[in-house]
Amino acid sequence: MDNLDKLNHLYNKGFKCIRYEDGEEGEFRAYFKNFETEQIDSIKSYNEEEITEMKNFIDSR
Repeated sequence: MDNLDKLNHLYNKGFKCIRYEDGEEGEFRAYFKNFETEQIDSIKSYNEEEITEMKNFIDSR
C-alpha cells in the first residue's frame, strides 16, 4: 500500500490528522489519531509529488 492509499484508508477508518511537519532532510511526516478508538498512526514520505498530494488531501478535510 502506498502512502496515498494509506492516507485514504486512515480517513475512511475515522482517523484525523493531528499534525504534519517537514523535516530537515526533506521528509514529510503526518500524525493521525482515531479519537473513538484512541489509536494512532503516522506516514513518512520523501517523494515531493506525493507530499504535495498528501498535504492537499489533509488540508481539504
